[in-house]
Parts: sequence; structure tokens; C-alpha cells
Amino acid sequence: MFQRIRPVMAAIWHSYRRQSGFVQLLLIVPMASAFLLTVLVGNMGLALMGTAVALSAPVVGWLAGIFALILGKASLIIARDRRRP
Repeated sequence: MFQRIRPVMAAIWHSYRRQSGFVQLLLIVPMASAFLLTVLVGNMGLALMGTAVALSAPVVGWLAGIFALILGKASLIIARDRRRP
């Protein structure tokens, strides 16, 4: 299933890594901010309806955990690549 996706993702990753650190931050920071704003506004909307704890906590917890793992792994890869000559 992932055989067709893997080369595409590798090409996207290599093109991203060829950019300067500033451009990489320009790409990542708005996306991360938009994700966090979506989580915040979604939680506020659910809180106004009285279902924030029942619906949002498990879903947002899992999504935020996965997002944190992906960002952590990506930052480790970026730091390792930066140290290479």
C-alpha cells in the first residue's frame, strides 16, 4: 500500500531539507500554529456546548500525542542532518 507513497514522501522531504533553515521555519511554524489554533477554537466551541470533556479530550489527546511524536522525530532528524558536514 505504501510503496507508491514512499517515493513521493521521500521527494517532498528532500526538497524540504534543501531549503534554508529560515525557509523551513517559515513552512513549519504557520502549519503548527494553525493546528494549535484549530485545537483551541474546537475545544472552546465544544466547551460552549458542554461536551468538551466527553468528546474532545480523547480525540485531541491522541492527535496531539501523534503530532508531538512526529515533530519530535522530525526535529531529531533535522538536528542530525545539521551536524553532518
